[in-house]
Amino acid sequence: MRGGGVWRAGGGVARLVFAVALSIGTPALVSEATSAEIRNAASGAALPSAAILIDGDDRLTPEQYAQANGLSPAQVTRRISATGLVRCGGAVGTGQLVGANDVLVTAAHMLFAPGGAPRGDGGDCTFEIDAGGVRQSVPILVERAVSGSREPYAAPAVRDWAVAPLADPVREVRPYALGPAMKVPGPVVLVAAARTGGVESRSLERCSARQVTAQAPGGLREVALDCDAEGGTSGSALLSEKGDFLGVYVGFRSAHPGTPGPFSTSHYNFALTVEGPLRRAIASLTSRSQPLTASR
Repeated sequence: MRGGGVWRAGGGVARLVFAVALSIGTPALVSEATSAEIRNAASGAALPSAAILIDGDDRLTPEQYAQANGLSPAQVTRRISATGLVRCGGAVGTGQLVGANDVLVTAAHMLFAPGGAPRGDGGDCTFEIDAGGVRQSVPILVERAVSGSREPYAAPAVRDWAVAPLADPVREVRPYALGPAMKVPGPVVLVAAARTGGVESRSLERCSARQVTAQAPGGLREVALDCDAEGGTSGSALLSEKGDFLGVYVGFRSAHPGTPGPFSTSHYNFALTVEGPLRRAIASLTSRSQPLTASR
């Protein structure tokens, strides 16, 4: 199990549940995962809730976020316009355009199934987004994706990232700009496009990167968050308060998934920072991308 094992509290022993917040009809939940259990989770077997709420649910709709932060709805829409839905072989999560209008960043497990096979190709894997007054659905070129691992369920969680070109650039969208290294501890904004069961539902939350929980060669860090998340959040952006791209949400670790509780070493969501190999992959694909068509 990635990042899991057994935790101890109050002299007792309990199992710590790890999961990627992936929606395939129901959220994928893995507990002390065997390979068979992982396959069952990825195939959409009946699973318990994977909503990990820290204290309570502080996620806001774009309209609520605008009101709470003294912004206009149009300002918030522009700021998060690069976020959309990733649909791939039945999996539904979140992704975003970073650096260019045809460069998608998401979690690797959104594109690759247990065993390493692509979840789909061609029309089976698409990035969907509302932009320019129309719904745009663009195929993801999964076979050309650069990722930390093509077997993300078997690899350390710090390798669960993917950068993939799109078949065509998305029109009338400003992609996120790469931000500086995420400050930990420090403030972030989590932007998601979906919820449990693949239900499309944009949400934003001002929350915090609390502590570094792992680090990969090259500087990429895994960071525990006190943000709220559930199935469909996988691949979501962690932004700075100015809207720069700082990280990508991957999953959670919890001893009591589906039940709210305070942030702790046994109950948190986590993300990967845009550093090291992930940052280089974005820069590489961006340099080869088609010209930007974003309107500011």
